[in-house]
Amino acid sequence: MQSGGDVVQVWQAVFDTLLKYDPDGSIAPNVAESFDFSSDHTKLTMKIRSGLKFTDGATVDAAAAKASMEHMKTGGGSDASRLADVTVTVADALTLVLTTPNPNGLLPTFMCLATGIVASPASLEASDRDQKPVGSGPYKLDAAATTTGATYSFVRNPDYWNKDAFPYEKVVFKSMVDSTARVSALKSGQINAGLATTQTAQELKSSGATLIEHSVNWAGLFIADRAGKVVPALGEVKVRQAMNMVFDREGILKALFQGQGTVTNQIFNDKSDAFLPEMVDFYAYDVDKAKSLMVEAGYENGFDLTIPAFTGLDFANPIITQQLGLLNIRVTQAKLSGPQAIFELLSGKYPVFFFTLESRAALWDIVQALTPTAIWNVNKDEEAALTPLLAKAQLAEGEEAKTNAQAINKFLIEQAWFSPWVLPTNFYAVDKKTSSTPVLGASAPYMYTFKPSK
Repeated sequence: MQSGGDVVQVWQAVFDTLLKYDPDGSIAPNVAESFDFSSDHTKLTMKIRSGLKFTDGATVDAAAAKASMEHMKTGGGSDASRLADVTVTVADALTLVLTTPNPNGLLPTFMCLATGIVASPASLEASDRDQKPVGSGPYKLDAAATTTGATYSFVRNPDYWNKDAFPYEKVVFKSMVDSTARVSALKSGQINAGLATTQTAQELKSSGATLIEHSVNWAGLFIADRAGKVVPALGEVKVRQAMNMVFDREGILKALFQGQGTVTNQIFNDKSDAFLPEMVDFYAYDVDKAKSLMVEAGYENGFDLTIPAFTGLDFANPIITQQLGLLNIRVTQAKLSGPQAIFELLSGKYPVFFFTLESRAALWDIVQALTPTAIWNVNKDEEAALTPLLAKAQLAEGEEAKTNAQAINKFLIEQAWFSPWVLPTNFYAVDKKTSSTPVLGASAPYMYTFKPSK
């Protein structure tokens, strides 16, 4: 996913974004030196800094920013839906205006992510754009030292406008999907930082690494086919409720996450305005009750279900297979790996899948998982009872926003749109030479937070 995980660090090396997402989740100027967001949340105006250049010598201006966004809209990437209804207008050479037909409270946030990337217009049309990206960011790709799929090397962009924020002369990213390989590389000094897991955190800490710990994701099942289009049984709320009751969340927290985190049944983190602590036990672990619900729904004999075996996340599949098997749900696995795996997961092909999804502010979680155009609403489901609440979320503020977000959460829990299990502690490791800062809702720190240790 272009705006999630540690892939963000790679493109942040070469591309700048119009706005900047600070560690606490606030929005700050970046390529755009100022911005104004209308009170009805339908118009975002950004003023681009003068004098900026891409590494190919082209000028960074409003036309270039528009070309980048139009490319994102039509390129088919996972973030494209965030710009689906956005009209981009060049008001003058350095002024860009985004408008939407309906309120979109996350427009400024989107300009901090992949949707806000500014790339050289000429590079967008080049046949080798994936191998030779051209941005205006702090670094530029060192193609000679780069091996696609394995190692990506970047050297300083000497003309970057904000060099003091990026102290390194050279940055190298190594692709290491296997967590054991990352541990070995950190311990041996091959890398200075990398994602850690609950399984590897203690070993890394014992070796002298510093662990950056914070809550980022919820982990559990996406019941993506909640309308029952592929698997009719999933269209029955009692089946989905049974699938929530059959999982022992406390046991899962201990077995899969070494007790690091807290149990949940909600897609909103426990600091979110939407979180409902009084409903955390709404689906207490009760296999007998789950079986009764399957009988009431007419599915006492269960059904067949294919889930993806997603590389790096398939550690949960044995528990999924075992527990759903108690409901006569016969689970088979389909191997899912490679660079296109995430796009296949988001295609709607799999009616149920396990994932750990980043959670930020309530509106962020609503827009990324619930609206009809949401990236993680993979089947683009709409629900009449939810629609007015989702629309209100885009404009409401203060207590009104909190009350509305909690109403949305209550609906999701009662209708069992998901089966969340835990809010695991997120770990990111840095060596003794490196320091970094966690970013709200991000599993990997952003590039600008890395500094040499004092």
